[in-house]
Amino acid sequence: MLGEGLALTAALGWVGSSIFLEKASKEVGTVVVNLTRLILAMVFLGVITWTNRGLVLPFDVSREALGFLSVSGLFGLFIGDFFLYKAYITVGPRITLLIMTFSPITVSILSFLILGENLGYIQILGMLLTLFGIMMVVLKKKSEGTFSKIGFLYAAIAMLGESCGIIFTKMGSVNYDSFATIQVRTIPAIIAFIIYISLKNSWEDIFKGIKNKKGMYYVLVGTIVTTLGVTSLVEAMKYSSVGVVSTLAATSPILIIPISMLFFKEKVSLKESLGAVISFLGVSLFFII
Repeated sequence: MLGEGLALTAALGWVGSSIFLEKASKEVGTVVVNLTRLILAMVFLGVITWTNRGLVLPFDVSREALGFLSVSGLFGLFIGDFFLYKAYITVGPRITLLIMTFSPITVSILSFLILGENLGYIQILGMLLTLFGIMMVVLKKKSEGTFSKIGFLYAAIAMLGESCGIIFTKMGSVNYDSFATIQVRTIPAIIAFIIYISLKNSWEDIFKGIKNKKGMYYVLVGTIVTTLGVTSLVEAMKYSSVGVVSTLAATSPILIIPISMLFFKEKVSLKESLGAVISFLGVSLFFII
């Protein structure tokens, strides 16, 4: 059950990421957060890989893995994250998270078509229960943001980008160090954001955001938590199918409930509590097969 445990660790990483990077985005803007967190991640990963492998950068990556992981970074870290933040602004987190819950199903379909991975009946049941519980938690009576077709499209592109990123990560991370894997994924995403910022002539906003100490503190903490979460996700895929891993990693809306209650004093509705219980039952099925 090592893969499943690591996938849940990744979900905890997403919880920390959503808390700190959301605060950072309000302070300095989403583009600043996207670029600076990727650069900080490279520094953080470089220290780890220098300690573990004696290499600051992944010079030992094979040509095949380089291709897969570069595509993964462009899909997941550039396209996926770019449109995810646009969806948050356009239609709000409620609808965005609802659409993102379909990522594990998309990943399972892609993994079957591309990787030939199959899920058992118990795993499929666990996936459906888990996702149903997540949808109950995410769906609320009061809408956040204004629904629009373009916002829905942004969220769908973000979901597809994340799903494709997971598949290509699986293909490129076999028998390769997980921290170095994230490094390879991050480099093309940084290049893509630099090109985008240059075309938009937004470097003044970047430099202004970097001077915001409070915002950069949130970015730093969020980056460390996110990097550890992503690394756990990559490592989890070495021990379990990507469908199961992506489902368990998507449980962050459930895991954030006790944190919201304890630290932010938020009230949890009966519907959210029931959704959490259903998701917990679904997750438990992955550990009893």
